[in-house]
Amino acid sequence: MSQGGYAVVDVDDEINDRGNGLEFKTFLPTDGHTPRATSPSPPEVPHSFFNLAYYQTYFDVDTDIVLKRVGMATIPRAGFIAENCDGQIDLYGPFWTLTTLILVLYITSTSISSITQYLSSSHANSNLPLLSTAVSVVYFYGLGLPALLWGATKWLGVGEWGVAEALGLYGYAMGVYIPVSLLCLIPVGILRWVLVFGGAASSGYFLVQNIYPVLASADNKMTRLLIIAVIALHGGMALAIKVLFFSNSSIGPDPISDPML
Repeated sequence: MSQGGYAVVDVDDEINDRGNGLEFKTFLPTDGHTPRATSPSPPEVPHSFFNLAYYQTYFDVDTDIVLKRVGMATIPRAGFIAENCDGQIDLYGPFWTLTTLILVLYITSTSISSITQYLSSSHANSNLPLLSTAVSVVYFYGLGLPALLWGATKWLGVGEWGVAEALGLYGYAMGVYIPVSLLCLIPVGILRWVLVFGGAASSGYFLVQNIYPVLASADNKMTRLLIIAVIALHGGMALAIKVLFFSNSSIGPDPISDPML
């Protein structure tokens, strides 16, 4: 039926009773607290030798802990990483120890040389090449040699330690030479020999106590022979320190090292 051009349509009462099916829901919290935004967790960085994040955990250590570990390394006993480092070695301590040793060796050696030249009324000259010698010798022995040792053990099938453990043991072992170098300022040649090789005996025994159990765990028994190379090279390092840095005496030439040279 139409009235004035409009059509009247009857609407079903049942549809009106059900409504249009639309409902309004709230997703706001009902306890009156404003929701707190959560920051997304940072993605995990893949561990790779070419990724700087791989080495971040090895340098996350406090200075007082490093000094404590340096002191404990002067006490030669096994289980240094497990007991004193809580099973996680760091690389900041070894690098700090080696760098400090380089500076101490250079300062003490040049001080001895300056005193000797002053007493002999000769002109004192700076010995900058000695600094490069200290850098080369200390970094090669403290960083290069343990890396080579780790590579050799890896090739022979030793899988119980990594390159960080090798670098950490050698770095902390060299910490004993810091007080030894300072004591070598005493102008007595015999005493310097005793100090240098006393430090070599202490640090060498520390290395043997912590490296030999790793070598002995390998199935290849020939791996244990590497400990002989460790001892021999450590003795050679002590001799190099004595000859290169502490051969001069402020009261005259060293009576032991001069005939050998």
